[in-house]
Amino acid sequence: MEAPGQWIRTAREQLGLSTRELAALAGVAYPTISRIENGHTHPRWDTVAAVARALGFSLDLNGPNPVQVVPLADLVDAWTATADGSVEPDWTRFRAFADQLRRHPELAGVAIAPGPAPSGSLLVDNLLAAIAERVADEVGLRRPRWTRAVEPLLEPWEAPGTPRMRAANAAKTAPQFEARGLSLAESTIWRDRPLTPA
Repeated sequence: MEAPGQWIRTAREQLGLSTRELAALAGVAYPTISRIENGHTHPRWDTVAAVARALGFSLDLNGPNPVQVVPLADLVDAWTATADGSVEPDWTRFRAFADQLRRHPELAGVAIAPGPAPSGSLLVDNLLAAIAERVADEVGLRRPRWTRAVEPLLEPWEAPGTPRMRAANAAKTAPQFEARGLSLAESTIWRDRPLTPA
């Protein structure tokens, strides 16, 4: 097995995470990450396992193995164009992504770090960026760099519904979505009650 510090540094840098961000995700002190990466300490198995999980890996005696995590970038095609030319996001896939992170918040960095390809829809591009920003803010990570390249919508978009429903959605819109010109209730993607690990 490769030295833990080498694969931790490589995986952390590929995800664009700082040592502090990785430490926060893993629940360890950030100097510990630095000491491990620089080979200045022989970490305990539980520490290495926690860091590996935060990087999207599980450990066995043969070394680190990737954990199945659906990256946000895979949702770039989670929409269809309707007959009138509007966009209909696949809310079921977005909710499944949010559910995954409710069960495994330590995978947040792995799930949002890779930037998606342009979707062909400014609405979907902003939806993906807003989700990544909300997740990063919730778990205390720096927002992924790729979100800065997504320009907010020029014309606001709101979830369809009656005027009363649209007003209720606007009142329940997360600030990350509002900043991008999106108006939809958080419960469209995130369930009202947090999920617990299985």
